[in-house]
Amino acid sequence: MSEYKLIEEIISRSDAKTWDEAKLEWYLEEVYREDEPDTCLCDHYPINEICILRNVHNGNRAMVGNVCVKKFLGLPSDRIFQAIRRVRADEQKALNAEAIDHAHIHGWITDWEREFYFDTMRKQSLSEKQMKKRLQVNRKILQRVINTFRNRP
Repeated sequence: MSEYKLIEEIISRSDAKTWDEAKLEWYLEEVYREDEPDTCLCDHYPINEICILRNVHNGNRAMVGNVCVKKFLGLPSDRIFQAIRRVRADEQKALNAEAIDHAHIHGWITDWEREFYFDTMRKQSLSEKQMKKRLQVNRKILQRVINTFRNRP
């Protein structure tokens, strides 16, 4: 992994010409996990936890590995992937606020589901009905994150 390659690539896709300004132009548009490894913008291979970044000024997109996003851009992708890994291992576990917020922003879950999740995510014990709803929301989000881009053009 070359941090200089990542910096160079992000600056080349930005309006700003310095790293400190350029990295502020980017936001986390999408996260997903791929079974088939890909290559990060920094040339690191293999990556399976993929982040799609979008530039707020020019609309450019960049595919970057989760490690680079966390380490160099400081976006919350690592927290989202931590929650996804936890729920993949046990679907009854709760997602974290970052994963729920990301799912809501992207329209994967409704306003009601977001509020339900925030109301129940720290509870130690859920009713049968609450657990059923949590499982439903978890599966909905997992379905979107895991191999999301496989069928996209």
